[in-house]
Amino acid sequence: MKFSLRRKTALLIVLIAIILSGTSIAVSGNIIKGMIDEQYKSKANDIANTIAVTIDVENTKQVTQAVMEIYDSTENRVGSEYWGTPEFDEYIALFSQIEDEDYFKKALSELRRIQDVNDVDCVYLMAVDSASASGIYIVDAALEDACPPGCFDPIYEVNGRLLDDPTVGFPAYITNTEEYGWLVTAGTPIYDEADDVVAYAMVDISMDDIRARQNGLIGTLIVVLAILTIIIISVALYMVDKTVVNPINTLSQAASKYCREQDLTQARIDFASIDIHTGDEVEILADSMKRMERDINDNIANLMAVAEELSTTRKQADIMNELATKDALTGVRNKMSYDMEVERLARELEQGKIAFGMAMIDLNFLKRINDNYGHEKGNVAIQKLCHIICATFVHSPVFRVGGDEFVVILQNNDYENVKELVGSFNVIIEDMANDEELEPWERVSAAIGYALFDQRRDVSVEDVFKRADGAMYIRKKEMKSSRV
Repeated sequence: MKFSLRRKTALLIVLIAIILSGTSIAVSGNIIKGMIDEQYKSKANDIANTIAVTIDVENTKQVTQAVMEIYDSTENRVGSEYWGTPEFDEYIALFSQIEDEDYFKKALSELRRIQDVNDVDCVYLMAVDSASASGIYIVDAALEDACPPGCFDPIYEVNGRLLDDPTVGFPAYITNTEEYGWLVTAGTPIYDEADDVVAYAMVDISMDDIRARQNGLIGTLIVVLAILTIIIISVALYMVDKTVVNPINTLSQAASKYCREQDLTQARIDFASIDIHTGDEVEILADSMKRMERDINDNIANLMAVAEELSTTRKQADIMNELATKDALTGVRNKMSYDMEVERLARELEQGKIAFGMAMIDLNFLKRINDNYGHEKGNVAIQKLCHIICATFVHSPVFRVGGDEFVVILQNNDYENVKELVGSFNVIIEDMANDEELEPWERVSAAIGYALFDQRRDVSVEDVFKRADGAMYIRKKEMKSSRV
């Protein structure tokens, strides 16, 4: 069957329009979907990581042990697929007393606070039974239809590595089920002091709304491209001259190249580089393709800008958190950070952890240095003393709690060898005081005193601080008397 050039031209334009429309829809849809999926996965991983590092580990360990003891001792376990049945209710009733315990309420309160701040659907704690390949709910902070303690689901195949290596956690993955819809889930291991996995900090974020908007955008794009195709076909019916063929072939080649070499992170100029000036509908088609390319490039640029803005915001938040707890002059932790550490030590004391101590260091003659040489030299003396303290107590956090006062929370090797370290500190201070080659403000003089927690006479962290402070003042008096 023979066709006229008009029909051939029309058929060719139809074919190109369909290819370009389908390609644009597929590429745009994949770009948008891929970037949205990665952003949601990143958010889920970040929130799970935040829960894992901020939640009270000992409390988490306590509630997990309580749930797992009942779970391990129960032979007839009933999974969540039987939710609402008498058998399931009877099984879950075994765990009901746990929800009345303070450690459960504390964990629930922590999770809901994180859940509210991050505006997510659900955060929860989960344990894993490798033998049955099941995930057991420990604490679920969902406001509606929360899974009770002891409820369990099978581990998805995508998380199969977890059964052999608990440390891999639940890297963010996306599911679409009839019950929960589109959901991104992530889980991070929570470790105790022995680096054992206590439980997993889990987070669920619904993607139903974003999927609906994504489908709406794609639907709009389909309508726009369909209208554009109809216009192009109508115009193409008037193109019967041979000059139509070459421009059409050029556009077709550009479309094929666009599909093969598309870089999802950079703008393309495949259509923009085509120079067609036929003064008719072919030129209109070429311009339409250029506009489409610019729109796609703009969409890519906007999505990349949003991703960059999110990254910048996270970095700025990290910097602000660091500045809030860092002393500007010395670079060590400040009084706010010290108060937070005291609160942590107080909680550990309540849990029976008593292996810690404090060292109090006070710079001597700071007022004399400021009066005789200026505050700038006084700052030099403070910085030099801080350097000596940090070099001496390398395994413990150092805090500047006043103008010339420092506190060291003794731990690890510093706790075990505090007497020798204090002796070394005093030797360094004495050597500096006698070093004639140093400037007066560089001959740092400081008194140090320390105390280790003694449960026979210490009730609180403040008691240890007072004894360390008293020992420091005794040392200060000794130093002054030796100079007389």
